[in-house]
Amino acid sequence: MALSVAQAADDDKAPAKKKGRGGIQALISQLDLNADQKKKLREFNVANKEKSAAARKLEGKERRAAMKKIAEARTAKLKEILTEDQAKKLKELQAKAQADRKKKPKK
Repeated sequence: MALSVAQAADDDKAPAKKKGRGGIQALISQLDLNADQKKKLREFNVANKEKSAAARKLEGKERRAAMKKIAEARTAKLKEILTEDQAKKLKELQAKAQADRKKKPKK
């Protein structure tokens, strides 16, 4: 039992990549954003934190629609923030992540 608790505590400290979390934020972290870009993205995330939390509480079609709207807003903001090279790299990372998800067997 003590071992399980210790393992759970270690799991909480694990990087997002190892836990299978992170989504778009994990990909964005690979883009070498400058300080100004990080600030703009952080401001966007803070401004949309409540919307995201509210969307996660919804179910079914309402949830999908709300999350899609947030994702579209993030995509528009990223187009403003990222350089052409960064945008290209993000598309490549997203395509790779999608391909990896398709390869992974479902539980």
